[in-house]
Amino acid sequence: QQQLAQDFHNEQIVKLFGKQMEKIGERKAAALQGALEQRAKLEQQMGSFRERNSRVQQQLDTTIEGLEDKFTDTANVVEYDMARLEQKYLGSSSQSGDNLPCLMERADIATCYNHNKNDPLVCSAFIQALTKCTDKAVTGSA
Repeated sequence: QQQLAQDFHNEQIVKLFGKQMEKIGERKAAALQGALEQRAKLEQQMGSFRERNSRVQQQLDTTIEGLEDKFTDTANVVEYDMARLEQKYLGSSSQSGDNLPCLMERADIATCYNHNKNDPLVCSAFIQALTKCTDKAVTGSA
């Protein structure tokens, strides 16, 4: 009788253990399913992000190309106007250095001051270059 009770008790323990193992397996399966669903969701989000990123990159490339074209056109117009004005006021482009000494240095300083209105000390290198140029122009012509 005691043996029968012991066998029944062991049988109950094995059943409970089996049920616990089933519950653990179900929880693992649910966790795995959740992880797979989350991964699929993340992959979908990454796909949509990559697609949007590609569209934005194409728009940026188009904008950059347009700006480069506009810059090139403007540079060509400015170059043409410079040549025309140089011809008008100087007679030829080869005389520009003789009639207007240190023209580039003066233009560099003006540009620097225009871009650095709050900090004119940034332009000291341009001032030194103009000083050297004027010294050279004065001593060369004297």
